[in-house]
Amino acid sequence: MFKAGIDVGSTTVKGVLLNENNEIVFSHYTRHEAKQSEKVAELLKKFEEIAGKEFQLFMTGSGGGDIARVLNVKFVQEVNAVSLAVETLHPEVNSVVELGGQDAKMIFWIDAGGVRRKVTTMNDKCAGGTGATIDRIVSKLKIPPEIATKVGFNPQKVHPVAAKCGVFAETDINSLQKAGVPSDELLISLFNAIVIQNLAVLTRGHTLRPVVLLLGGPNTYFPALVEAWKYHLEKMWREKGIDFDESSVLLPKNSHLYAAIGGALYSNYEESPYRGMEGLLEFRKSLVYLKRKTGERGLLKPGESLEEFREKYGVKPFKPREFKPGEKVKAFLGIDGGSTSTKAVLIDENGELLATAYTLSKGNPLSDTKEVVRSLKEQIEENGAELQILSVGTTGYAKEMLKETIGADVAVVETVAHTISAKHFFEDIDVIVDVGGQDIKVMILRNGEVKDFKLNTQCSAGNGYFLQSTAEKFGYRVEEFADVAFKAEYAPRFNFGCAVFLEQDIVNFQRLGWEPHEIMAGLAKVLPKNIWLYVVKEPNLRRLGRRFLLQGGTQRNLAAVKAQYDFIKEKVPDAEILVHPITGEAGAFGAAVEAMRNYTGRTSFIGLDRLINLDFEVKSDETTRCNFCTNRCQRTFINVKTQSGDRLYIIAPCEKGTVTDISDVKEVVKKINRIKRENPNLQEISAKKVFESYPVRKVYEERRFGILSRRRVIGTRKKLKIGIPRVLNFYSLTPFFRGYLESLGVENFVFSDYTSERMVREELRGGAIDPCFPSKVALAHIRNLIKKKPDVILFPKVATLRGMFKDAEGSHACPTVTATPISVRSVLTKEEDIFKKNGIVYLDPLLHFDDEELLRWEMYEAFKEILKLTRRESDRAVDEGFRALSEYQSEMRKLGEEILRRVESEGRIAILVLGRPYHNDPGINHGITEELQKLGYPILTIDSLPLTDEFLKRVFPDRDPFKIRDIWKKAYSENSTKKVWGALYGSRHPNIALLDLSSFRCGHDAPIYSVVEEIVEKTGTPYFTFHEIDENRPSGSIKIRVETIDYFLRERMKRLFERRLEERVC
Repeated sequence: MFKAGIDVGSTTVKGVLLNENNEIVFSHYTRHEAKQSEKVAELLKKFEEIAGKEFQLFMTGSGGGDIARVLNVKFVQEVNAVSLAVETLHPEVNSVVELGGQDAKMIFWIDAGGVRRKVTTMNDKCAGGTGATIDRIVSKLKIPPEIATKVGFNPQKVHPVAAKCGVFAETDINSLQKAGVPSDELLISLFNAIVIQNLAVLTRGHTLRPVVLLLGGPNTYFPALVEAWKYHLEKMWREKGIDFDESSVLLPKNSHLYAAIGGALYSNYEESPYRGMEGLLEFRKSLVYLKRKTGERGLLKPGESLEEFREKYGVKPFKPREFKPGEKVKAFLGIDGGSTSTKAVLIDENGELLATAYTLSKGNPLSDTKEVVRSLKEQIEENGAELQILSVGTTGYAKEMLKETIGADVAVVETVAHTISAKHFFEDIDVIVDVGGQDIKVMILRNGEVKDFKLNTQCSAGNGYFLQSTAEKFGYRVEEFADVAFKAEYAPRFNFGCAVFLEQDIVNFQRLGWEPHEIMAGLAKVLPKNIWLYVVKEPNLRRLGRRFLLQGGTQRNLAAVKAQYDFIKEKVPDAEILVHPITGEAGAFGAAVEAMRNYTGRTSFIGLDRLINLDFEVKSDETTRCNFCTNRCQRTFINVKTQSGDRLYIIAPCEKGTVTDISDVKEVVKKINRIKRENPNLQEISAKKVFESYPVRKVYEERRFGILSRRRVIGTRKKLKIGIPRVLNFYSLTPFFRGYLESLGVENFVFSDYTSERMVREELRGGAIDPCFPSKVALAHIRNLIKKKPDVILFPKVATLRGMFKDAEGSHACPTVTATPISVRSVLTKEEDIFKKNGIVYLDPLLHFDDEELLRWEMYEAFKEILKLTRRESDRAVDEGFRALSEYQSEMRKLGEEILRRVESEGRIAILVLGRPYHNDPGINHGITEELQKLGYPILTIDSLPLTDEFLKRVFPDRDPFKIRDIWKKAYSENSTKKVWGALYGSRHPNIALLDLSSFRCGHDAPIYSVVEEIVEKTGTPYFTFHEIDENRPSGSIKIRVETIDYFLRERMKRLFERRLEERVC
């Protein structure tokens, strides 16, 4: 009898038919394109043609469960199906890596006392690092499948890309593409990142051991991905002393069909006869009832007129002004080089719109700019008029590149450009909602001035590109999205949030029979939830105002506008909702207005004809990589050919990379250092000083130590090398530990390096869990320390901290942080005790800093054997540890006081970082505060705020400065409570702006977001956030936010200066 297996995955349906000898007689692989049950029915017909109805059938895959139920056949979990196929066809295999459309799994066969034990791991809800991410990016890059499947892997051409999240990966790819990196290098960078991500997270502390089998569609169809696996596995095995050869990693025949093969093989052990497909046909009919029961009304309510809504809110086609032959048209040019499109406008000397142009990005912003500018010129000159450009402004992701290469006069950050544009067309706007290709920007205004702004940090859930790519996946152009979506009478209810999760919802809804037009309507309806509940995190829209302006390219989509209209009206019934008249070109218009405002009668613009005929070469490869520091960042060289010779423009992550000569680098560094001296960054200073040595008294016992002499004990301690990782609470507690040990005679300390991309890339693999990045990166730090050969690695489990507040419920440390040393130990001792192998003692005592007597006992118990301690010695060393800690804290507060006195006297603003101690790590804060420091802002930390009577009386004249429960009742987590207190301190000082840093997956920060916002709203203190900071550095998003912060703070400093002048006059 024949045996059949069908694997219904998130994006494909795979089926095999085996004969009695387990040989494949028929196989099929197809994308189901939202028609899972239909594709299964087609496959069953093929099976019937070959085997009649006499065969066994097992279903598997994420979509196989429901279909198995209606067909009355058995379902096999896909891991079990794959395992059986591998055990049957490749018994020599020890590890499997299977990547699917939205899932990734690893299977390990481990020898446990002569018995092979199977361990499996799968990705969680997130589909980052799977085929869905590859599909989206290949589509975005417009790489034909026949080319994408032939790209070869070259580790020398890899650029930094984050594969943890598919949307983060898209953001990185977009930034690299705008910088001119070739598409093939972007693709291999993605494959490289996917391998690193899965090795870091999916292994769960296990080692992939040869022979490794690579399975699933992505591994099957992308040879470069297979080569990336081989490259990283060989590198990892070399470190572990495991041999590697070509047979160590295999891509077997039919590697994309193993789940289906495994399903069919289950027929050798169980009965599951095929009974026909009648149940499947009935199931498809019943879906209509299920959809109405579980879904919601479509975009149009009964009685609503689409034509009336379209007339009021649809973007009207712009009619360019007509010009006479020979007329000289003077204009200001604005260009918006956005993430997915390039836009340009011309305005006259009165700010009136003359012409617009828009094109979807083709991968190179300079080429796109040439196209839109050519269009503008043709619109003006088609009847014989002559166009003269007075000045040029640029905005968008590519604004700096465009400013440099075409000689634009101003480059304005897009948040500001959109605000300028909105205020030009409308008065008394309360909220500007700009939804672009990959960005969501919400600007909140009061009395015509921007009071606050919200940007998606890294995640671009609900953005325009997601709607566009979904439409294209269903076979529609983005221009057809609204017409298709409005046809839906009912729509599925999507959960708001991550775009990758939305994709998973799409797959589930397809399985339930929802049609493409209904799914598109559901996506439009979830868009406003993503804006207000996910990005802005403000369910009470009434607090923000009642006049809402919708703009950005996505607002061209009338379905998106209707969904936002309904959502806003539900929250604010008397809301007035407006749509920008040139919604797609709003940013370009703002750039043109800014150029007009700053016009001095001269322009640096190279000219229309030179721009349209611009001949240039873009290069971004190993030859352009910067060698002026150890980061070796990738740079983009743009070589523009002119009549007077070639001109080189360099796009680089930092100032040092913008030059090619070492003498020029020295000048750049000299300038940066001068700015840093004038504007100290206490986050950076603290990250260095916390690991320094502070004066302590020696506390040796005078008596002999049994048979050991005092001299011998002291000599042993001096030789001892103590390793300390630069992680977590060591960024606030190291002076205590170092003071304790130095007072006992320990002199030799070694620290892990600061967190860096290189450390993460080389050392962060095999994690047992996937927590926040500051906790996860600790594993890389310990591996880094092991290479430095210490005798002892100290990594205590700090359960509580010293409390600062009189009425707090507790002073607990974060439980994830507390447990991190345990997690690290489990990974590094799971298969082999790495510490024992290297002769290292791993010391991870549990410590309670809120109970000094308990802490004294815990420190003694931890070190008594290693240091041959007496209890009296240890207790006195604890006192010295606290002395050193106090010295460090006093030094930081003195520096903080100096900064505050200076900004007060000069009428300037200092930025107070609301973060946890480990956000001082430059590899975790991604240099955000350094960028602000370079713009002229001193940086304060919570621990550097002065606590002198003078300052406390000025800042807290009406309350006890060390009571907090009237503000934050759940004050049990010390670092959380300090963030709330820091916001209270900063909001009461006129020369402080607040910057809130928070890591992705920080469960302790989430509850205090609203508390901090309420504090700053009462005083109008500038408050900016970088939430969801993770291991990847979204340079484009950081740049936008930093430039926006700079713009708004400069406006505030102007008002401070004007107020001081008024006071002097009075």
